[in-house]
Amino acid sequence: MKATSSRQFSSTTSLILKLVGVILLLSSLVDYLVLLIPPNFLNRGWQISVTSDLVDRGIVPMVGMALIFIAFWIDTATEGTVKSGKPFASLRFWVALLASLLGLLYLLLFPLHLNNTRLARAEALTQINQQATQAQTQLETQISSDQFQQQIQQRKTQLKDQIAGLAQNPDALNQALSNPNLPKQVKDILEQSKSNPKAIEEFLNQQADNLPTQLLTQIRDRKQELEQQAKTQSLKSSLRTGISSLLLAIGYITIGWTGLKGLGILKSGNRRKTPTA
Repeated sequence: MKATSSRQFSSTTSLILKLVGVILLLSSLVDYLVLLIPPNFLNRGWQISVTSDLVDRGIVPMVGMALIFIAFWIDTATEGTVKSGKPFASLRFWVALLASLLGLLYLLLFPLHLNNTRLARAEALTQINQQATQAQTQLETQISSDQFQQQIQQRKTQLKDQIAGLAQNPDALNQALSNPNLPKQVKDILEQSKSNPKAIEEFLNQQADNLPTQLLTQIRDRKQELEQQAKTQSLKSSLRTGISSLLLAIGYITIGWTGLKGLGILKSGNRRKTPTA
């Protein structure tokens, strides 16, 4: 009775594992097909996105295959012998074949993704450089225009009047000097203006002369920041997706090779040595 009950439990467990494994495999295949819709194989961005999604979902079919092979192992351990028959009629054959195909797929995705991320990074860096050059050209054109010079002059006049008004009002001047949010450079100019009224004019002229350089520096700093972001993002994508794809390829190929060998399809028999006279 105990042996019969144990065999029934093992049979039920095996059936459940096979069912769950098949469901995982079928749902994963459907998910893979959905990822390819709509197809755009010539678009590098589409290739990178699909490759990342395939790698992210790559562990699910492997879990399903593991459950199926565990179920067959339970059957073998319970029955004591492996049922003989045509390998092509066995679920293990199709699972092993699918594992081999997925292993080949992920093996091909590994160099493809590395090359795509390399080309995408080069394209992004070229675009960033073009945008920075365009912004610099526009800035130089704007700086040399009369309208820009007039705006600078108007701004200088406004600031000069504001600072001069503070200098003429001791209470307002002391209040401004005690403001912690006021830049130290401005506080120094206000202090100097008490003894040197021309300090304000010199400060504003210096700021106006340094403005083009400051704007160009901002463009260069922004360019370097974007370049660093593009390089970092490309490196992360290459490492995460590339290495994961390679590991999945190794896992699936191992499962496929082991499964086909267990069915007797892949035989590694030793060659007989021919006798020598």
